[in-house]
Amino acid sequence: MQIAYLILAHNQPAQLERLIQRLDGSNVHFFVHVDKKSADKAAIFSALSKFPNVRAVSDFDVNWMGFNMVLSTIGLMKLALSAGISFKYFVLLSGQDYPIKGKQYIDQFLEQHDQDFISFARISDAADNYKNKVRYYHYYDFPYSNPRNSRKIPFLVYLYYGIHRRFMKYLPERKFYNNMSPFFGSQWFALTGGTVTYILQFLDKNPGYLKFMKYTEGPDETFFHTIILNSERRWNVCGYEKFEEWEKTRKPGEQFVQEYSSLRYMDWSDRGKDVPKPATLDESYFEILKDSPDLFARKFDQQKSAALLDEIDNKLLNGK
Repeated sequence: MQIAYLILAHNQPAQLERLIQRLDGSNVHFFVHVDKKSADKAAIFSALSKFPNVRAVSDFDVNWMGFNMVLSTIGLMKLALSAGISFKYFVLLSGQDYPIKGKQYIDQFLEQHDQDFISFARISDAADNYKNKVRYYHYYDFPYSNPRNSRKIPFLVYLYYGIHRRFMKYLPERKFYNNMSPFFGSQWFALTGGTVTYILQFLDKNPGYLKFMKYTEGPDETFFHTIILNSERRWNVCGYEKFEEWEKTRKPGEQFVQEYSSLRYMDWSDRGKDVPKPATLDESYFEILKDSPDLFARKFDQQKSAALLDEIDNKLLNGK
């Protein structure tokens, strides 16, 4: 069984190298996209050059909540397929992810399954702030008004958040592409080769979908989910049959819980104003990670998470 790890990276070359070392093996290939504007780009490429089974590119300037995140992922899918290897799984990781199960366990898990692991929920069932992601036009790939871009201009950020976001509800609503039902969920996934092939074939036949999604908010959290869950491939998604049954008897305010979701642990709890989510993991999370059924966790920082990473290596990954 062959596995393609698709990795989106923008910093911390030492941690990225550590991640690859923990997952490396004869049945594994890595395809890495490095943010084009990354200050660590040269150091990342240097670190990756040590691995013969790593191919790295730096094609897009990736912005928080922007569409280039999606284009980077599509590019990695195509890059992996161009290798001419029959991959059973395509696993999308961040450079700040890390395994919490040993390589042998991960390989056996993926060998024993043939499902797609991607979290999902129907946007029509969600609150307005989720519906607004696709109802109106958004412009996160304009760097000067993106609040997390180093080139941001405070006045333009204010105009976008203070004016556009406040008054967009008075603008005409966009009709979703081709009457598809939009879905959303975590950006990260583990998809079978058949589903990745279907996605790329769908995009070749539906260039209008790309154009529509370009101006949505956080498209990486809706783009692939919507394609899959509006196709026959939805029956291959882990938990979808249970979701269909749940929708028939759901109670007001009730949320559907998937068994495995995207195969990674993340802490999305509210930790105070202006504190980014998900939480950066430290030693206090070790017992949670030890008992988690997931294969990976995020997010890690090579300094703040150093002690936790060592503990994971020594106690969960058998020192490897």
